[in-house]
Amino acid sequence: MIKKLKQWLKQIPATIQAYDPLNDEDENHHDNEGNGSNTKTSSHKSLGSVKDSDLEFLFHQLLQGVANGWQENRIEQFFEKLTPRITVEIWLDWLQRYRNQLMASPAPHYHFAARMIILGEVTASLPFLRPVGDLAYEIGTELLNRRQNNPIVESLRSRLNQDTENDPDKDLELTESASSLGDVLSLLQNNPEFAENTAKELGINTVDPGMIMEKIVQETELESIPFKESPSPETINDLFNLGLEKAETGDLEEAIAFWDQVLSVDRKFTQAWHNRGSALAYLNRFEEAIHSFDQAIAINVNDYYSWNNRGNALYSLGKWQEAIISWDRVLGVQPNFLSAWYHKGLASEKLNLTSDAIVCYQKCLSIDPNHTLSRNALTRINT
Repeated sequence: MIKKLKQWLKQIPATIQAYDPLNDEDENHHDNEGNGSNTKTSSHKSLGSVKDSDLEFLFHQLLQGVANGWQENRIEQFFEKLTPRITVEIWLDWLQRYRNQLMASPAPHYHFAARMIILGEVTASLPFLRPVGDLAYEIGTELLNRRQNNPIVESLRSRLNQDTENDPDKDLELTESASSLGDVLSLLQNNPEFAENTAKELGINTVDPGMIMEKIVQETELESIPFKESPSPETINDLFNLGLEKAETGDLEEAIAFWDQVLSVDRKFTQAWHNRGSALAYLNRFEEAIHSFDQAIAINVNDYYSWNNRGNALYSLGKWQEAIISWDRVLGVQPNFLSAWYHKGLASEKLNLTSDAIVCYQKCLSIDPNHTLSRNALTRINT
C-alpha cells in the first residue's frame, strides 16, 4: 500500500470510485501509468483472498477514524462490515507481521503509534474486538518507547515550562526524566493533573491520553520545521517531501497540511496542488479535490495527470459529461493514456452512449490486449 500510494501521489491518477480493497476487479490493483501496463501487484503476501496491502489500507482507515472520534459503535460497524471475510484471527496474524515491519522501519511513525493507543483505549470495552485493540496498543507503546532523546519530548517540555504561571518547575519536574514519548504517555495515564494541564495548553477538550498524544505529535512536529519569513527553495522542498512521507504512512490529513504550507509560500508549486487534490479525492472530498486540480491546470494547462484526476473526481460526483471533457483533454496530450480511455468508457455507459463506450474499450484493448477490465466491459455490453 505504501509504495502504491507514494506512486499515486506523485503522478498516477486516483481511481474513479472509492477504493474497495476487497474488490479484486478494482483498478487500484493495476498499474495505471498510462503506458498500457496492466500488471497486478504481487509484492505483498496474501491471506487467502485478502492481501496484506489490503489489510494495511483498511487498518489505516480505521486509525484515521479513531483519530476523528470514532467510538465503540462505529468501530464495531467497521469490523462487522468486513466479517466473515476478515476475522479477528486474520487481523491479529497480520498485525504481528506488520509490527515487525514498523519496528524495522527507520521512520518514527509517531502519529500511527498515537492512533493505535487510541484504538486500544476505545476497544477496551469491546470483548470481541479487544484482542485487536490490545495488540495495537502494545505496538503503539513499543513505537513510542523506542526513541531516546526525542526532539518532540524536548519541545513539549519547553512548551509546558514556558507558560506555567504558578509553579514554573512543576511540569518540568514531571517531564524531566522523560526521554521518549512512551514516558510522556505514562505520565498522561498516571497523573490526571499533568494530563489536564497538557490538554489545556494544547487547546483540546479531552484528557484522553491517546488523543492528547496525537495532538502533541501533530503540533510539535509542525513547530519543529525551520520556517523563515522568506523560506529557501530547500525548505519548501523539505515541506513537500514531509507531505510525501506522511502520505506514505497513510496520514493524508497531515500530508495535506504540509502541502498547504508549501502553497502558502509558493502558489505555483504544481506538484503540491496535484498531490493535495489526489489526497483529497482519496478522502472522498471531491469538490475540494477538483479545486486543487484546477489550480494545477491553471499553472500548466497540459498537466494531463491533473486533468485525469479531475475527471475521476467529477465522475465520483455523478458529473459524467464534465468528466468526459476532462479525459478528452488528457487524450489530447497523451493519446494512449489507458486509464482515461477506460474511464471515459464508463462515463459513456452512464450517459447511455453505448457505441462511444465500445469505442473506448476497444481502444484500451488496442493499447493493452490484456486489459481485463475493458474486455469484461465489452462482454457486459454484448450480453
